[in-house]
Amino acid sequence: MRKSPFLITSIIAVALQLSSANAESDTMYNSGQMGDPAPTETFSQQSQEPFTAFTGKVTKNKVRMRVLPNLDSPIVKELKQGELLMIIGETEDFYAVQPPQGIKGYVFRTYILDNIVEASRVNVRMEPDLEAPVIAQLHSGDRVQGSISTINNKWMEVAPPETSRFYVSKDYVEKIGDASALSAIEKRRDDVNILLNSTYLASQTEMQKAFPEINLDKIYANFNKVVSDFKDFPEQVARAKELISSIQDSYLQKKVAFLEAKTKIIHEDWQSKNSQLSDQMKSQQQKMAQMEQQLKRNNGSAPYIAQNSKNDAQNSMTTKMSAWVPVEKSLYDDWAKNNNDKAQDDFYREQNDSAVALRGIIEPYNRVIKNKPGDFILVNQTTHLPVAYIYSTQVNLQDRVGQEVTIYGATRDNKNFAFPAYFVLSVE
Repeated sequence: MRKSPFLITSIIAVALQLSSANAESDTMYNSGQMGDPAPTETFSQQSQEPFTAFTGKVTKNKVRMRVLPNLDSPIVKELKQGELLMIIGETEDFYAVQPPQGIKGYVFRTYILDNIVEASRVNVRMEPDLEAPVIAQLHSGDRVQGSISTINNKWMEVAPPETSRFYVSKDYVEKIGDASALSAIEKRRDDVNILLNSTYLASQTEMQKAFPEINLDKIYANFNKVVSDFKDFPEQVARAKELISSIQDSYLQKKVAFLEAKTKIIHEDWQSKNSQLSDQMKSQQQKMAQMEQQLKRNNGSAPYIAQNSKNDAQNSMTTKMSAWVPVEKSLYDDWAKNNNDKAQDDFYREQNDSAVALRGIIEPYNRVIKNKPGDFILVNQTTHLPVAYIYSTQVNLQDRVGQEVTIYGATRDNKNFAFPAYFVLSVE
């Protein structure tokens, strides 16, 4: 029976594909290394010598991890100072190490079916390229887990098999423990990273609260725990210190904003109360003006302290009263210069004619401050708000503390305090 041309063409295509597959499977390794000895051969030589695995730490930055134990071998990765390695063998000036986490290999997808290797001596390469260095080999029946490469979809990205070995110069690795130390250290690394990350997230949540509700005690305690208990992880310690500083800055900014807002509220409240007080003062002054007019209409005047009463006051003058004598003497002297050196009685008689009547409860003003405008405060009995600062050298106001009285006073300098000041001429 004569075969059709289409069938003959199909048979030839299948034969060529199988031939190509066998070529990559059986010879790809040697062609990829351009005559270099295969890593598996090196591994077998190393396995003849007994070696106790241990945990090593890289002592410098940019230490090269190679495919083979020689300086001409392709570089798999540059290691950073402090990285940990599982040292499983040695050859001359190099240590053999297990592939660190994160290292990826690439396998031609033609030889993988349902995650099972379907050919012998299938090369695992460093990159998804037939010219890339071979880092290991897989055999028929080996199971692999991987994903299609995003770089080249003809290749599968896989973790290097357990038989993979890389090489690092002995000059840049120090022993820090036995083989079990690596897993213990990696667990501590996971622990500190979890603590660091969870604390950072908690700090962000805390800083979203209103300022009075923020409590950073536990946040600082956790970060300080990283600094004090995980000194063997300098990157994490540095990160913890950085976050402490950042959180302190954010907290300070929130505190300033809170205090500014609070100050604004207090200021607005003070302005409101001051406005109310000013209105009350005006009302009081209007009432006092009405009282003065009433007194004038009745041909009356505010009682003037008699000479003998003044002498009695001088004889019983208190320390507080004496303190104001120089002030009153200075006021009298200034007045006398413009009034033909009239007597002091004339000065106070004139003061009495323009005296203001005020009513309230006398309370002591004991604040220790300079230039205060009086030793006592007259307080409105109804509103309990201050009406005026008062003092006297003629009336012992201490005897009237707590009493509601009407005073007749002459205006005095209030030293820029909040309320007017008066010299008390007499009290009813």
